[in-house]
Amino acid sequence: MIKLVQEKNANILQDKFTVIKNGLVLTLDKNSSAGYFTVILKNGKIFLTDFENKFSEKEFVSKNPDAVIIDAKDKIVMPGFFNSALNSSFSLCSHFLGKCSYENLRTWHSLRLVENFISDDFNSGIMSELLNISHKKALKNGEVFISESSSCISKSVFDRVFTGNNKFKQYFDLRAFDQNILGSDQADSGLVNSLSVGLIPDEQINNYSLSSIKKSLAQSGAKFFIEASVSQTVIESVKKIFGKPLITVLSEMDLINSSTVVYNPTQINQIELDILKKKNASVLISPSDYLNLAGRKIDIDELLFSGLNIIIGTGYTGKNILTELKILSNIIPKSSLQYESVIKMAVKNPSLLFGLSNVTGSVERNKSADFIFFSIDDLRNTLSAPEITGESVSEFIIQNLTVKDISDVLIKGEHVVIENRLAGVNEHELKIKSLAISNKLYKAGMYSEYKEKYLMRERVDKISLGGISKDETDDVLVKPEIFVDMTETGTYEGEGEFSIIGKKEEEFEKKRENTVDTSDETINFVDIKETGADIDILSESDKMQQQPHILKQHRKTGVKDITPLKEFSEETEISGITDIQINIRPSEITDNIKTDEIEEIDKEKITVFEEKPIEESKPAFKKGKLKFGFGDKD
Repeated sequence: MIKLVQEKNANILQDKFTVIKNGLVLTLDKNSSAGYFTVILKNGKIFLTDFENKFSEKEFVSKNPDAVIIDAKDKIVMPGFFNSALNSSFSLCSHFLGKCSYENLRTWHSLRLVENFISDDFNSGIMSELLNISHKKALKNGEVFISESSSCISKSVFDRVFTGNNKFKQYFDLRAFDQNILGSDQADSGLVNSLSVGLIPDEQINNYSLSSIKKSLAQSGAKFFIEASVSQTVIESVKKIFGKPLITVLSEMDLINSSTVVYNPTQINQIELDILKKKNASVLISPSDYLNLAGRKIDIDELLFSGLNIIIGTGYTGKNILTELKILSNIIPKSSLQYESVIKMAVKNPSLLFGLSNVTGSVERNKSADFIFFSIDDLRNTLSAPEITGESVSEFIIQNLTVKDISDVLIKGEHVVIENRLAGVNEHELKIKSLAISNKLYKAGMYSEYKEKYLMRERVDKISLGGISKDETDDVLVKPEIFVDMTETGTYEGEGEFSIIGKKEEEFEKKRENTVDTSDETINFVDIKETGADIDILSESDKMQQQPHILKQHRKTGVKDITPLKEFSEETEISGITDIQINIRPSEITDNIKTDEIEEIDKEKITVFEEKPIEESKPAFKKGKLKFGFGDKD
């Protein structure tokens, strides 16, 4: 009897009580309760939540003088966040992801060099520090659960990093892409809270590799994470090998079930979505990755409202869970948005998936005291709501607060963050280590070399385009031409740039071509339809050719009245036209008159022009007119 009393007294002495008062509590319980409640903790678990404000602090302290009282005035108290996808490998080298997309993520040279560097056994200490730094940052961001999704943790690195490792304060899950990790001694000894199997589909995926994963899952009972954010090349390769989409293939091999998580499905059809719903699978979303790595806009409304269990992670490019919730809330249509449901994607839903719903994820009796405290004493963070509900408080957190407003974090009732500072951690020293590792990764990934190579290619493109950069090429090619009329002033006065591509030339200003070529010109015959008509049947060249023959006829007939030759120049004007009468014998007139049938010209007057060499200035031509008729004698 004495021994039992002593044990009871010892248990009473070991009980440690903590009282959280005056805080606005978001419980996320089944009733969506929220309000100014007093929460009593006992030995790191929730002992009582005073919803009716009947708690007497004075009486409680008198019975429990060692109780710790936490005044949460001007603070919001809620369960801690779950980060279902934290990639520690790239947490310090996000600049390598600047030009990445899902199409080239697996083949990006700098990232592959970084992965090879930290996967090396010689650099296992660097990987250990990377995990420590990223998880400490996550702790300050209010993330009480971490699912490590780095693919750089090999079996050898795992054995070195996790042997006797007590650095992690959070609940922890490791996603193993090396199946040998599942059978390691460290995994069996409970040094890691839980292990999951990860699959990154590539072009070499086949029935053998999938069968091996199925065997490992059957032996370990682990969760199965499938990274569905693959390139188009991989999607086409899977269809070529199996003749079906990836989700359909995995379903037929019984690899889709309630323990399966599909990570960032960028391309999923209705048939695959129905399979996931039927098998009660979960979907992991990283909104930052959707925005930064997807080559096109991803419509995830159908996923969010499909009834599937949706969980949230930071992935490759995300910074913290609260920011991911903000991004997601902006994607969801406002008409169908419930902020409390969004917060549950980062608290309640993952606790169900990882089997921790009975341990944490809400403010309920006998659950672990895993809380985060938001400070709202700043004037800019004043809560103004007509009534305090779970929805209104959730909306206020997402719309107004950031991780910098997180003042305290409790895990299992223990303060791990106090007034924005990590408890028992030299943050200055951690910052120095962070900078040193970042520089090493910077050099290992040959960031400077690849950046210079990229800039060199840009400079070459700019030179080849005549000083136009590659980014500006498309704009220049479609840039409209500007036509400027300067006929009045000869100068341009206005704004903007322009280029003169030519001057508009009027028709009367154009030079006429010299088409007179007597050597190649042929004689055109003209039909005379009626006699006595005044017609020109000889061209200028004909007249020049007939000049010797006409002079000969003059000598024969004795005609002396021949007009002297006049010189032709540009200034000469035609003063008159001389009529030439010609008697044609015989009287028979044919349809075609030839020049050699003219035998006699009576009373003929002709003016013969002698051409000067044509100058380069505008040529001017003068025309003569010949008249033909018949006399009375004929």
